[in-house]
Amino acid sequence: MVKKIEPYKGIAEIYDEIRPSYPEKLIEDIIFKTNLNLNNRILEIGAGTGKATVQFAKKGFTINAIELGEDMAAILKEKCTNYPKVSVDIASFEQWESGNNEKFDMIYSAQDFHWLDKNIKYKKCHELLKDNGFLVLFWYTSSNDELFETKGIRENIDSIVNKYISSYAVDSEKPQRREHDGVSEDDERKAEIEESGLFELIEKIEYTEETKNNAKQYIKVLNSVPAFASKVDGLSQLAIENMNREIEELINSNGGYVGALFSFTLYITKKI
Repeated sequence: MVKKIEPYKGIAEIYDEIRPSYPEKLIEDIIFKTNLNLNNRILEIGAGTGKATVQFAKKGFTINAIELGEDMAAILKEKCTNYPKVSVDIASFEQWESGNNEKFDMIYSAQDFHWLDKNIKYKKCHELLKDNGFLVLFWYTSSNDELFETKGIRENIDSIVNKYISSYAVDSEKPQRREHDGVSEDDERKAEIEESGLFELIEKIEYTEETKNNAKQYIKVLNSVPAFASKVDGLSQLAIENMNREIEELINSNGGYVGALFSFTLYITKKI
């Protein structure tokens, strides 16, 4: 049996370096619309490297952050050394237990809730929240921005990647990254929340931010995505270097950067 590893094993530093933080307006909207105050207790599920954690911690909130990946958690802990009101537990949410049966005013999950077992996550969040508590979920997705004249460049990059995957021997004995089967579309997310019967969707808000990545940065973006990392995990170092060089040459010959729009979607739900 092939060994399974965490999705961000070995790529946590790249993830932290190249992935976006969340719009400050999104964080402010969460605080305002849930009436959060500094006496409230917050639980974060899937804190990753602490991008959202730090945004709340800087405002003085008390946060219990849960992160399963050891690589991600190491960066998270380092970031939070200056925030004594933040505690970090390395565990899966499904197996994590709250000390002293503690209840929370808000539970939030940034870019992670789809990784969790839907037969457990809503019920457990419901149990961990105080009456009238909030479950707040947010994600982002990126897409080519045609204003930057980068239409089609990702298809060409995919062709380069697929060429190397099909042409070079892949080490089938290497550990495989754990995958998820969670929903990713807006209507699916809303349906899942409703079908839980435990939370009411109070509000959905969308935000957009524009970004540009040069060739080297964009290669890091690719490698920060577990699905991409899974494709190249079995390639030799030489094959990876050659592939990256081709991708870099492609981007540099098409304007020198890849433009993208990040669409952030915030779901504010309330315990029923």
